[in-house]
Amino acid sequence: MSLATPQKQIRVLLVEDNPGDARLIVEMLRDVSDQFDLESVGQLDAALEALGRAAVDVVLLDLGLPDCQGLETFERTRQGAGSEPIIVISGLDDEAVALEAVRSGAQDYLVKGRIEGQGLARVIRHAIERQRAEVKLRWLTLAVDQSPASVFITDPRGTIEYVNEKFVEITGYSAAEAIGKTPRILKSGLTPPDYYKKLWATILAGNTWHSEIQNRRKNGDLYWDSVVVSPIRNARGEVVHFLAVQEDITQRKENEQTIRASEERLRTLFETVNLIVLGLDASGRVNYVNPYFLQLTGHTREEAFGSDYFEQFLPKSQAERLREAFRELKASDAHAHYQNPIVTKAGEERMISWHNIVVRDSQGRPTGTLSIGEDITEHQRLETQFRQAQKMEAVGRLAGGVAHDFNNLLTAIFGYSDLLAEDLPPDHPGRADLAEIRTAASRASALTRQLLAFSRQQVLQPIVLNLNDVVENIEKMLHRLLGEDVELEAHLAKDLGNVRADAGQIEQVIMNLAVNARDAMPTGGKLTVETANIELDAEYADQHQPVIPGSYVMLAVSDTGTGMDEAVKAKIFEPFFTTKEAGKGTGLGLATVYGIVKQSGGYVWLYSEPGQGAAFKIYLPRVDAPRDAPVLSPALSGTIAGTETVLLAEDDPLLLPLARELLTKLGYRVLQARDAAEARTIARAHEGEIHLLVSDVVMPGGGGFQLAQELHKERPTMRVLYMSGYTDEAVVRHGLLERGLNYLQKPFTPAVLARRVRDVLDAK
Repeated sequence: MSLATPQKQIRVLLVEDNPGDARLIVEMLRDVSDQFDLESVGQLDAALEALGRAAVDVVLLDLGLPDCQGLETFERTRQGAGSEPIIVISGLDDEAVALEAVRSGAQDYLVKGRIEGQGLARVIRHAIERQRAEVKLRWLTLAVDQSPASVFITDPRGTIEYVNEKFVEITGYSAAEAIGKTPRILKSGLTPPDYYKKLWATILAGNTWHSEIQNRRKNGDLYWDSVVVSPIRNARGEVVHFLAVQEDITQRKENEQTIRASEERLRTLFETVNLIVLGLDASGRVNYVNPYFLQLTGHTREEAFGSDYFEQFLPKSQAERLREAFRELKASDAHAHYQNPIVTKAGEERMISWHNIVVRDSQGRPTGTLSIGEDITEHQRLETQFRQAQKMEAVGRLAGGVAHDFNNLLTAIFGYSDLLAEDLPPDHPGRADLAEIRTAASRASALTRQLLAFSRQQVLQPIVLNLNDVVENIEKMLHRLLGEDVELEAHLAKDLGNVRADAGQIEQVIMNLAVNARDAMPTGGKLTVETANIELDAEYADQHQPVIPGSYVMLAVSDTGTGMDEAVKAKIFEPFFTTKEAGKGTGLGLATVYGIVKQSGGYVWLYSEPGQGAAFKIYLPRVDAPRDAPVLSPALSGTIAGTETVLLAEDDPLLLPLARELLTKLGYRVLQARDAAEARTIARAHEGEIHLLVSDVVMPGGGGFQLAQELHKERPTMRVLYMSGYTDEAVVRHGLLERGLNYLQKPFTPAVLARRVRDVLDAK
């Protein structure tokens, strides 16, 4: 005995106002099967009430009802039925009405009198299945269209037959533009050549393809897709379509790239930065070092990893103290910053400034430390140099003060020995002693000049000169300095303008630049010295602050050496900065160049790139004045005597009577004053003309410059000659480097004083 599976009841709502037709339909269905559960109503309102009361599987609808006629009956029923299939049963065999009803959504159109039970049952079952399939397809389509993933379906040849809304949104292609095309419209050109071969081989074999691929949108933008392609089979198992589901993972890829880039930057930072990165485990053993640590210490990675840091890399005298500091750091939550030396493999100590943090696991337990250290050995050396430079400045100031008194003494020695020598007969035995005294004074004077040069306190002597003359004057010396493997070329402008500068200082500038260039060409090369007239305009000045637009003379010194990068160029004029190895340079040469150029009112700029050599361009203000004649060494010969009135202001008790005696012997009328106040009084009391004021720069009661300004108000034709034993700093402070001022540096001999007084009086 077999048990049949009970069939599900099919609930049928019959809407028929003719009782006979209704009874006939009910009987036909019951004769076919007891599966049909029928409810019959004769009006549309009753049908709508029944549809609202309970769900049915199918509606059999007559279009001619007492309360509604024709297709309106179908439309109202369809609105009330929702998704239930409707089969129209009509007494009219009207093909147009039947067609319109089907177009409006009816599952079928049956004509009364042509209906039989088995056929009606088949129509009902088919309508229910088709309606359910349509509903399923409708919901499936809605779900696919609203899917957050891009979906498209192709035929077996790969032609797109369907795309969802997300596909349109992501790719930019409308459905009309995509359907009929192949997925190759999305190709980026960046996909490996064998990608599509592997894809087709996989899906044609009935398998699913998974991959991530970079595609291109319609507007050309690239994006990343996570792709799943699956075959769709029919009932016979044949592949009839392919379903592709794509998820836009561009943001994820960008995030991953950002994370990878961040990790790479961090790794690159640790691996390339000129800082020590050191990791220690909880016991103080090394578990990470970066290449800079290995470079600094001279150890290999194998030697460093796993070693006891405190035994391997610290001075024995400090190892235990720092190990205790390590323990204290692990027990605290604070960071620690301190300095200590580490010992290299060669035994050299390097001072390191450390910043240390505790590394903890997910439970908050300390697992070790991470330390970042900076090698401050060089910094400490520079600090030492800076302190040394400060000492040198102090020495320079001391030298200036000493030189003033010393120069006054030397002037007195020179003066009295020369005056005494004039009074002695040529064969007097005392002349030999006087010659020795003068020789000793000359050696002392040279020593004073060397001391001032060492402390950079010498007085500059700017004159109007032509840079071509300076270059030509030292060209032979440059050849000897550069050596045979460096070619020297000079390109000097024929119509070069003049500048106001100290010729000796400009020579020093050229020599320093030449030395720097020679060191940048260890295997030889070419050094070029060039001069030219240059106009620096406002645009150039804006780009090269603090340049003032105007006319300049350019002096360029360029080489074909190793060149410099931006980091070196940024510091090239800083005192004590040098790229040379220890003991090969002081780092003061280019700083001196910068100082001399700035003191001369000019500018210096460097142009260089690694491997492209370097060019230093110096711009000095052009002056519209003829070149000054060379300064000749004065001699006590020719017309040096005079009858003019000279006001002599000198506070040194040795020099005042000496200068007065000398000038008196030469025929001058001398009015002497021991300070500025006495000089003012004498000048105001003197009724005649005062032709020349010879004044010390620094005196009690006011300096010589102030004195001259006051006296010029009453005696505008009076000439002035300044004297000083002070050095450059004091001379500048008292304004003596202004143009047109006559200056005599102590110590000087009687002959020099006599010549200088006469020159000032005779100057036009």
